[in-house]
Amino acid sequence: MREAVLLINFQDKERLTKMKYLLFSMKMRMVQVREEVYLQSIGYLAGMKDMEKSLEKYNGEALGQEMIVFAGLGEGRLNQLLGGMRKSGIRVDYKAILTETNRTWTVPELYKELAAEHESMQKMREGK
Repeated sequence: MREAVLLINFQDKERLTKMKYLLFSMKMRMVQVREEVYLQSIGYLAGMKDMEKSLEKYNGEALGQEMIVFAGLGEGRLNQLLGGMRKSGIRVDYKAILTETNRTWTVPELYKELAAEHESMQKMREGK
């Protein structure tokens, strides 16, 4: 699978511009995921050939956070990208790697999972 980075719900123009520049400089394919396609599977959005297109259009609530999905990146490239994000001051709390499990999920399904993980991590940090 070809490398792809899905940018979902990026509202901050400056952060989006920095992310676009970083991905361009690393020659990584960027996919800006529009809200109306949130019911497509993550695998389909990442360009997986065996994933079917959904005809449904999303008309639910807006997501509360920005989200990034890394698809087809090896460990070295992923670490390089995460390092570049840190150097550029790009912080995104909701990040995922495309897996066999989540490739069939929709954007809202993945978002719900990441939100639960983020909340759990926050509680651990606070010692609760």
